[in-house]
Amino acid sequence: GRRQIRRRTYSPFILTLPQTDAPTFRNSTVATRNTLVGDLVTAETLHEGAVTRKTLEDRDRALRRWKSYAKSIGITDDIWLDHLNRADRIKIFGAFAVALRQGRFSGPSHDSLVESTIRSTVSYAAQAFRENDKPNPTRDDDGELGVLLSRLYRSFGNKDPAEKQQKALPARVLLEIAKLQHTETQRAISQLTIGAFYFAMRSCEYVKVPAAEKRRTDIVRLRNVVFRRNATIIPHDSPDLHLADFVSITFEMQKKDEKSDRVTQHITHHEIMCPVRAWAAIIKRIRSYPGADDDTPVSAVWRNNRIEHITSQNIISAIDNAAEAIGYANLGVEKGDFGNHSIRSGGAMAMALDDAPPPFES
Repeated sequence: GRRQIRRRTYSPFILTLPQTDAPTFRNSTVATRNTLVGDLVTAETLHEGAVTRKTLEDRDRALRRWKSYAKSIGITDDIWLDHLNRADRIKIFGAFAVALRQGRFSGPSHDSLVESTIRSTVSYAAQAFRENDKPNPTRDDDGELGVLLSRLYRSFGNKDPAEKQQKALPARVLLEIAKLQHTETQRAISQLTIGAFYFAMRSCEYVKVPAAEKRRTDIVRLRNVVFRRNATIIPHDSPDLHLADFVSITFEMQKKDEKSDRVTQHITHHEIMCPVRAWAAIIKRIRSYPGADDDTPVSAVWRNNRIEHITSQNIISAIDNAAEAIGYANLGVEKGDFGNHSIRSGGAMAMALDDAPPPFES
């Protein structure tokens, strides 16, 4: 039989209303109280919408782990630790961090969790306390992280293996990718990798990534890409699109809540490594697809007689194949050193060093 797909859900927190029998509301009427309730409900709805679904799921997972731990040590009627003082709450959460370190609430493949995962889980659990109008159980009287937790994190971090950082991608690899132009997918990958390189883009900004709907960053769409020549906007259907002086991309929503951030690059006149040429090719290619419009993501590719999307895995495979063709030793890296973040870091490094042909402009 077919394996059942388990859908992840998160539990919304219950809206707690102020006590309307308090002296503050002595002169309140039924109508004014109804107004207050309506405003409170709206505030709660907007409050929940301020974070991504992934954040809500992470918070809910952390809360479940905290409740499991509390039950395992005999705390069943005081989940929010209302009857403990601040110092004791910090101690209990220090013990919770140790249990997380030992992987007690993780799958069988996790013998031990690293410091960053533990810190994140504890932080999300503490956030759940605050969401329920309870004191943060990890903070001392000065509002600082408790000394016990701070030292535990340092101890965990000292014992964790060094995190392997993805290497910055050199333009040489992009030129190797560009040699393969036999299929629509190969053309799309070459155009996207070069275009993303010049704008130091996150993978979720130009290709389809897992759980994209849970991320704060929006993918770039055709409407976000604008070409100019002599300060005049060139329409997407112009045959001279690739001759524009500049190409600008407006990033509508980014990871740190930055909105409508516009970045511009100018033409390099290089046959391949040129942001204007790359993005003009992307726009022309996608605009030729039936059904494509201003809202179509730049990840679009025509396959199987329909619009599909280039994925982050497609990009990783192309990078690996190109690096292997060049030779990892010739690049000064090892297999597995490159990933989706390598294009962003490679573009940023090239702009910072300003010594990689052709010149880069921000």
